[in-house]
Amino acid sequence: MLHFTVGIFGNSEFVKKLGKPGTINDIAIYNHGSSEGVFTYVNVNSDKIQPLLQVINMIDVPVIVISEVTPTLGEQIIAVSEFGFSDGFLLFDGVDEASIKPLIKGTCIENFSVVKDSVELVEAFKKINTIRPKEPLLVPIDNYFNVKSVGTVILGIIKSGSVKKYDKVIVEPVGKEVMVKGIQSQDKDIDAADAGVRVGLNLKGIEADDLKRGYVIASSAIQKAKSFKFRFEKSKYTKEVLKENDPVFISSGVQVIAAKVKSIGEFLELEAETNIAYTDSTKFLIGSTKQTMPRIIGKGLLHH
Repeated sequence: MLHFTVGIFGNSEFVKKLGKPGTINDIAIYNHGSSEGVFTYVNVNSDKIQPLLQVINMIDVPVIVISEVTPTLGEQIIAVSEFGFSDGFLLFDGVDEASIKPLIKGTCIENFSVVKDSVELVEAFKKINTIRPKEPLLVPIDNYFNVKSVGTVILGIIKSGSVKKYDKVIVEPVGKEVMVKGIQSQDKDIDAADAGVRVGLNLKGIEADDLKRGYVIASSAIQKAKSFKFRFEKSKYTKEVLKENDPVFISSGVQVIAAKVKSIGEFLELEAETNIAYTDSTKFLIGSTKQTMPRIIGKGLLHH
């Protein structure tokens, strides 16, 4: 069964044609399940930069629906191109394709397929060959809450590995061992789930109050740090010039953490406010704390 997570950028109303509303907060999640597969549609439901960075990290494939050219659309295009996706789709809704070409020149978006409507889009999803990383279990938490008489429940998409009922897992970056008491997908109880599936996990051994969005469920302890030394690739679209002590955001998976610039030269050294969990395959984006768009400053490659 195909399980697939899609980011909808640009016209946020378009997502309503694709699925039924699930969890809606600063990130709106819509679901569509059929015999052909389970599709999770995600879009940014806030003006803040954090949900944009989080959505970029949650998805398998981006879809940019262009109804009008706005600063928000521009920033979303930059975020998609900085993260880098091998597959993606463009849908032009009353906007001339030629007027968008200069905006996406030299980015991964140039290679995205153009589709004409939602039907063609869903057909195209079925042809994508999604290769999941062959790594241990990793589930970034995007929502969490306490359910009466059930306990702590987290929602997230399994990025790699698999999880079974009664598995002992670690919540990072807090390093707490918990047990998976139950697993749900598409409102059904299941005994196990693999990479690509969006799950609800009932956890024993931690309270919802101890969790934050972006914490990670892993099969064993993973890397975490507060200090980072990056080879920094600045976005060609940013006007921001980083200096010592400047505040920034670091995004790692679904975690977006405030940090300060310690030094900038050959490397960009950042000190985060709290521990950030990551793996060798994490893509780090650096975002601005200012309100001026575009707020994507660039990407950081870990210097080992």
